Amino acid sequence: MSDYLIRSLPISVQTMLVLCLCIFASLALYRFILRLIRKIVENKDNPIAKIWLDKLTSPFRWISGLIGVYISQQILPFGKIGESLLSRIEAFAVPAIAGWLALALLHAISDIVDIKSRRSVEGNESRKLASRRQRTRMSIMMRVGSFLIIMVTVGIMMMTIPAVRNIGVTLMASAGLVGLAVGAAAQPMLKNLIAGIQVAFTEPIRIDDLVIVETGDWGWIEKITLTYVTVRLWDERRVIVPLARFLEAPFENWTREAEQLICKVFLYVDPLADVERLREHMKKVVTSNALWDGRSYILQVSDMKPEYIELRLLATARDAPSSWDLCCDIREQMLRFIAENMPETIAHTRFTMPQRKKLDFLVDGVDAIQRTPKGNKAGV
Repeated sequence: MSDYLIRSLPISVQTMLVLCLCIFASLALYRFILRLIRKIVENKDNPIAKIWLDKLTSPFRWISGLIGVYISQQILPFGKIGESLLSRIEAFAVPAIAGWLALALLHAISDIVDIKSRRSVEGNESRKLASRRQRTRMSIMMRVGSFLIIMVTVGIMMMTIPAVRNIGVTLMASAGLVGLAVGAAAQPMLKNLIAGIQVAFTEPIRIDDLVIVETGDWGWIEKITLTYVTVRLWDERRVIVPLARFLEAPFENWTREAEQLICKVFLYVDPLADVERLREHMKKVVTSNALWDGRSYILQVSDMKPEYIELRLLATARDAPSSWDLCCDIREQMLRFIAENMPETIAHTRFTMPQRKKLDFLVDGVDAIQRTPKGNKAGV
């Protein structure tokens, strides 16, 4: 009875039913396989396998739908119009899904490299620099690769449209003028794209590097894109810097080779201050501070003025935040010690009063003191 009802339907309706059934069956098989793989991955608790699964789930869903369309074409003829329509759809959809799959693979590889590089740092501080180098290169190359994949995919998809293909052939005939126009318009984009590739291999900056930007503030490299770099400042502000700027202008990178830094504290004290006593107290302050990395410390008289002498206190720390906090601790404790135990060390302003000369009151050989004013007739 069901066969009779199906055969009584128009050919176009039968074709659509077969097409829908093939797509549905293909998607159902895909969901069954996906659930099976998810159970296996969850039991093993493998984060890398989960990344592959999460990134590739959506592209393969569309691939399974295309497989269903292809199977339906082999079962029933769609006619010239149907075949032409499906061919157009497939020619447009296949490059799009292929590009999507390539992007998903690229993002999955980037996430896996990021996880592995972070794991390699755990319990091994010597691997921190190499880890940041890997993450930076992968981040930049992923963005460059994504840009190229999208450009190629869109180009292939556009070329499947006859009208666009004819326009492309016409433009190729006048490639000289078009090349100049496109080159002039795309100069900033191409400049930053090339700069991104240079940054990936020459490594003037890396992710999590500590740099000083043009505003004079210091912060960490948070993100490196194809056109700009995001710098997260110490007060949680973000500064957006064009990528090419890091290749054209000088800048400070405090973590280029290592994260260790030397903190500097300056004290201005009286020239008669007991420097050796201050040096002994600095030793107690630094060695008892957990922020000190144990490498070195020193107190030196770095300058002298008539009113004061300049003391430079140096101590090493493992990174920039620790260096800043260590400087603040040393400065605070040294000032407290001076105020409580050596107040005479505070710089004073000295001046000398000249000795007063004896005034000469002699006028014409007669002592002015003996000259009394004339009184009135009464002698008053």
